[in-house]
Amino acid sequence: METSYLDYYKRIIKNVRFDLGRLKNEINKANQILTEQERDSLKKWMLRNGLYSEKLKGNAF
Repeated sequence: METSYLDYYKRIIKNVRFDLGRLKNEINKANQILTEQERDSLKKWMLRNGLYSEKLKGNAF
């Protein structure tokens, strides 16, 4: 079974969501790899799941 980078980063972000520093780091890495459409999808997923906060604004997406 093949996993997309989008699915990979969703799993990673879900696991590091409690550590703001690691969360920002993983989002920055995702931004380098994902396409614009995948980044939008990741941000929407984070918003739906309560993982995107004001602390991330400016540092991510």
